[in-house]
Amino acid sequence: VASQAIRFYEKERLMPPPRRTDANYRRYPLEAVDRLQFIVHAKQWGFTLQEIRELLMLQDANGDRAQAKRIAGEKLHKVREQIKHLTRIEAVLSKTLSECAGEGPMQEGCPIVEAIAEQTE
Repeated sequence: VASQAIRFYEKERLMPPPRRTDANYRRYPLEAVDRLQFIVHAKQWGFTLQEIRELLMLQDANGDRAQAKRIAGEKLHKVREQIKHLTRIEAVLSKTLSECAGEGPMQEGCPIVEAIAEQTE
């Protein structure tokens, strides 16, 4: 993780401010590494910074698991919607690629461009 990202997470209050050495270098405890790994993994799973913040606040305050479950449930719903959307895109792309000769001028029409232009979702 880039040092700029760590400073950004500190600014966003996802990471606690680190101790400083006499030379003003940041000094992170081992727990900070675990927290940073959690942030990175949560981002990879598609959680927003606000959702990550909420989960970390629950963790820090020994909060209610029901709240964490609600956040994860909302994320799962969004992921399923994205999958449906991407599945529709995949089907249209697959169909138009098989319909496209891949040669000749665009003026004669292109099923790929036409499908994208017609797509309303």
